[in-house]
Amino acid sequence: MSSKPILTSGIRPTGEIHLGNYYGALNNLVELQQSYEAYFFIVDIHSLTTHPNPEHLSRNVLEVARNYLAAGLDPEQSTFYTQSSIAAEICELHTYLSMVMPLGDLMRCPTFKEKAKRHPDNVNYGLVGYPVLMTADILIHKGRIVPVGEDQLVHLEIARTIVRRFNQLYGEVFPEPQPVEENAVRIPSLNAQGKMSKSDQADSYISMGDEPDAVRQKIRRAFSDPTRAYKHQPGNPTKEGCNVYHLHSYFTDPAKLAETAYKCRRAEIGCAECKTVLAESILSLVEPFQTKRAGLADDYVLEVLRHGGRKAKESAGKVIAEVREAIGLRMF
Repeated sequence: MSSKPILTSGIRPTGEIHLGNYYGALNNLVELQQSYEAYFFIVDIHSLTTHPNPEHLSRNVLEVARNYLAAGLDPEQSTFYTQSSIAAEICELHTYLSMVMPLGDLMRCPTFKEKAKRHPDNVNYGLVGYPVLMTADILIHKGRIVPVGEDQLVHLEIARTIVRRFNQLYGEVFPEPQPVEENAVRIPSLNAQGKMSKSDQADSYISMGDEPDAVRQKIRRAFSDPTRAYKHQPGNPTKEGCNVYHLHSYFTDPAKLAETAYKCRRAEIGCAECKTVLAESILSLVEPFQTKRAGLADDYVLEVLRHGGRKAKESAGKVIAEVREAIGLRMF
């Protein structure tokens, strides 16, 4: 048995990923698997709060799994599975946990109120109980560490509250999960309007599936230094002064970045040359990812998820047995 702390992390089955997703979440998870006994799972049950098309859901699960494996998630180092592969254990634990969580507290949750306001015709129980199901995801393996973004901190605090209430009633069954900050970088949009996002126009972000020519074309059109109209004018290669330089700071080799910035300040290169360097830097990340992804056959990806599901089910079964014993359910 591993002596490393147990980490749990859910992944939404949303299909396409962009450069910002890759640099932030995926790279972060790959690093975390080195330090923790990690359980990474695709939250296909959670996604049902928005009633996805069944065929799209099945395909997206496979595509997301392929993306994470291509990015470096190692199924030998960590347990990688779909939430639905341990649906019986997850849903059973969710039921028990829901008995100690007041409905009023859930309805006051800021993320629930925001979603209910945006989608008043789809306020279902699953949406209200989302934090309880998330808690079950964490506790089904007695997770101690949870990577969270700022928007999920309130849900993790609910999870901690549930643990305290459950343990008060039934003894010290669960540890209180602790947050570990995700890589909170905000890769800027190509149009300099906030961070890179798939909800914006396609030419404002780099998809990890974009062909090389498409990447180069998008970079050529990227917003750069608004104060530099002509090549003979010295540039302002800073994160605040030039959107292209800001992108360079994440993806270009430090020595090459320093050389490019030096030439820019001296007006020895123009924005077009600077963008060419950036495009090649980004392609050095995108192309290996695409090559590895293309080599992952459906059968292999499915077997990885099945293998992970078996490992997850074994872990979940032990925890559920302990929970039943603590509650007093003999399951005759």
